[in-house]
Amino acid sequence: MKSSSKPIDFHQHVNLHVKTLKLNGLWFYIPYPKTSIWFWLHILNRVLYAIFVFIIPPIGQMAYVVKLLGAENREIQLIASSLNLVLTELYVSVKLFDMFCHRDLLINLFDQLNNVDFHRSTHPGTHREVLNRAIKISKNLYWLLLMGSATDVFIHVVVVPSLNRFQTLPVMMDLIFVDANEPPYLYYACFYQIVYKPPLVILMIVVQTLPWSLLLFVIAQLDVLIDNFKNMETLVKTTMVEGKCGKDDAFRVLFNRFILHHRAIIRFIITAEKAFGGQFALTLILSSVIMCTTGVQFLSIESPSKDIVGVCWIMAYMAIIALILFGDCYFGNAIYVKSTELATVGYSSPWLEMPEDLKKNLVLVIARAQKPLALTAYNLVTISLPTFATVLNWTYKVFAVMNGMK
Repeated sequence: MKSSSKPIDFHQHVNLHVKTLKLNGLWFYIPYPKTSIWFWLHILNRVLYAIFVFIIPPIGQMAYVVKLLGAENREIQLIASSLNLVLTELYVSVKLFDMFCHRDLLINLFDQLNNVDFHRSTHPGTHREVLNRAIKISKNLYWLLLMGSATDVFIHVVVVPSLNRFQTLPVMMDLIFVDANEPPYLYYACFYQIVYKPPLVILMIVVQTLPWSLLLFVIAQLDVLIDNFKNMETLVKTTMVEGKCGKDDAFRVLFNRFILHHRAIIRFIITAEKAFGGQFALTLILSSVIMCTTGVQFLSIESPSKDIVGVCWIMAYMAIIALILFGDCYFGNAIYVKSTELATVGYSSPWLEMPEDLKKNLVLVIARAQKPLALTAYNLVTISLPTFATVLNWTYKVFAVMNGMK
């Protein structure tokens, strides 16, 4: 019983992400004074990351794309493949930079996780299960996407080149000053690509699953609030017995608790939209472009039956990009739907038995709930499943045009 009464630490939603950033020396704030050697070692670590993970690979790959475009016999498959990798790495870099720019908002979100209003559970057993399940799902998403991305990168960077005995670079790039396709630079470049990819993949998982974990927290809190409104009549009787008060006082205690909970959720959503609005917009745009170029790359394979490994890698890559886009839209849509459900459960509550002042307040709650909690990409478009369908529709249209131009 003691363990069940212990408050849930909602920081578990983001513990994996925080630990990963700290392990890589990329936490938002350096916990050392400027006079400490550890401070400057952190600065050096970030400079090395910037140069060898976020700057050299995209520049080398873009130089290779420019070289392909200038060739007489342009190979659309190679161009599409190189563009995919460039866009993916830029995607990670820009999202991580955006997180650093909004680090104060993110820390604010982390602080709000353990707001006292999120811990006021009226059904400890049932609600605890809902809240713990959300934490478990957020952790599973982190590990699932990490394993999927790591496997995909391992096949592309290690397995496929090893089949060719590393006679070509795993990721084609032009180092400008040296010919990376000739020994000994070829072996150095192969080693470099195998080394820089793992930290890039890990950081991609962090920047992608961190918003999901926080949105899962909001969804679980909305589930708790909806359940409280549905069971208000039973809760009033329980409060009357436990608090030794009348029905009107019991209604006031519960209603005030629900209102504070709802306001805390709204405040959390507003902060999350400010912190991740730019990242949502970036995901919508780049994922659409990447899926287009990946589709062109797939159709450009002359003999798919002779290149099974390449086909599997392309399909896995496409699935991961589609999953990332779907994840943002699914969680945004779940918050939208559940927030509108509050108006229904509020009207279904035993409002006829409430005091007159609470009836007026309930009307205000229902009116506010009719304006859904919608996440937007910089107030341009709502992050929802209809948006996901629209993006896929436009992606297919652009893909058809690109395939016609091939």
